[in-house]
Amino acid sequence: MAEEKKSLGDFLVERGIIHPDQLKKAYQEQKRGGERLEQTLVRLGYAEEAQVLQGLADYFSLPFIDLNTYSIDEKVIQLIPEEMARRHTLMPLFKIGNTLTVAMVNPLNIFAVDEVRNKTKCDVEIAISTTEKIKRALDQYYGFSAASLENNLQEFVRGPKAESSPQTIDYRKTYDLSPAGKDSLLSPADDVPASRMFDIIMMQAIRDRASDIHLEPEERALRVRFRIDGLLYEFLTLSKQLHPPLLSCIKILAEMDIAETRLPQDGNFNVKIDDRSYEVRVSTFPTIYGENGVLRILDQNTALRKLEDLGFTDDMLTRYKQLLQRPNGILLVTGPTGSGKTSTLYASLNLINSVEKNIITVEDPVEYRLGLIRQTQVNPKAGITFASGLRSILRQDPDVIMVGEIRDLETSEVAIQAALTGHLVLSTLHTNDAPEAITRLLDIGVQPYLISSSVIGVLAQRLVRKLCPECKSPHPVDPSGDPGLVEMLNRYSPDWKPPITLYRGKGCKNCKQSGYWGRMGIFEFFQVDERIKRLIAERASTQQVRDTARENLGMVSLREDGLYKVLKGITTLEEVNRVASQTSFLA
Repeated sequence: MAEEKKSLGDFLVERGIIHPDQLKKAYQEQKRGGERLEQTLVRLGYAEEAQVLQGLADYFSLPFIDLNTYSIDEKVIQLIPEEMARRHTLMPLFKIGNTLTVAMVNPLNIFAVDEVRNKTKCDVEIAISTTEKIKRALDQYYGFSAASLENNLQEFVRGPKAESSPQTIDYRKTYDLSPAGKDSLLSPADDVPASRMFDIIMMQAIRDRASDIHLEPEERALRVRFRIDGLLYEFLTLSKQLHPPLLSCIKILAEMDIAETRLPQDGNFNVKIDDRSYEVRVSTFPTIYGENGVLRILDQNTALRKLEDLGFTDDMLTRYKQLLQRPNGILLVTGPTGSGKTSTLYASLNLINSVEKNIITVEDPVEYRLGLIRQTQVNPKAGITFASGLRSILRQDPDVIMVGEIRDLETSEVAIQAALTGHLVLSTLHTNDAPEAITRLLDIGVQPYLISSSVIGVLAQRLVRKLCPECKSPHPVDPSGDPGLVEMLNRYSPDWKPPITLYRGKGCKNCKQSGYWGRMGIFEFFQVDERIKRLIAERASTQQVRDTARENLGMVSLREDGLYKVLKGITTLEEVNRVASQTSFLA
């Protein structure tokens, strides 16, 4: 006669996971509550969930897996809708033939298995993992959708109140929102759903590498968008009822007036997530549907980037570094807003920063904090402008000065005075390309002889998205429709024949189906030599300066540098056209 199989409880006792008297109490408790035995054991604290589920897996001869270290086939994620996966707390793992394996907490949930089988038309095999790790995998592979946000909020509202005393809201404090951290951005006494929602939005924005969070009120909803690698993506749409408490949460953190909704306001606070510190700059603006909020996220570790990481070609980097070692002169970085000028300036300062130099900056505002460097920011109410700040800096015995932007004649004249009296000055201008910087200085009223005697070089730049390394793939292209690309091929590969091989991103989990991951610069750089100085003194046109820089100094245009990176498989032709289509390939 076949031996009768032990019950799950007896099996767990035999394995030493629980004691017999604990099992007896668990049975009594289970009858009252209607829970599964493993749930009761964990709730009573008799064993950890992982121990009980490991025993459960052994009892049913099923695999027990650690999803933290398990590589999931991203293709199977598309087989099961997120709502179904979250409702049953299950995670698709892989598919072999017509058999789909899923991780579950409860292998006896026949309703879940039947629903997965009917949806996928696959046979279903089960592995077991813990609730926490399945939920973490769901967030990692499906992302924080509206459904998962709602689940998080409901759990937060139902959960026990925090044991710690309410925190004092102070933007100077760094709040720790990492999983191991115990902070919420707001105290338990504040509006719980709104504060928890903001925690989740912040964590997901950081996870997605967002530079900005947009909170956009509409007639019946609140739209949340993230700016990732320069482009805006919709994250989720919330109930309009969440708009006032959510904006109030943010205003409290940033020490803004929560009662004022008719005027624009600015503020900031610091937050810590996963051991990384971020400064968050807040701007609100009144609209017909309520206050629009934009949060700029500044990763303080970004200030430690090196010039080598920005996308310079070797030759251009060598020449640019040589100018940074000059004892005096003005070195300009140009480009529109959001083109990476500030990152280049900070990387430049990092290169020359040392205890032997006194480096002082005046910025609007200070974005990153650098060691050994004295930084101040523009404050018109206190009488600190770029020009007045520069004058004061000259009395501080500086070696290197960084000015956030040259906006007017007064600032440019003080910067030139600093350069002519033995200081290296770094600054920015808003121009389309490098040669236009000279014309811009002339337009604001600077005398040609002052420009020619002080400016030593100009760097123009844009940012392009890089192809995702996980999903980029080759594809044939006929370049005949792009004269610039043909010129590049003739220059670097005279024997080329169509079609040529370029790359594009297919889209994957790593890049959120965009095909791109991260950004890099494309650059245009020229040094001011005697020929350029003569042209400046003669008030030559931008085109004449550009022609001379290309023919005699080997200046590479923005588009040319971009096309070089297209041929290298780093970015795409579409990206270069998007940011550099208004700049000429050839002079």
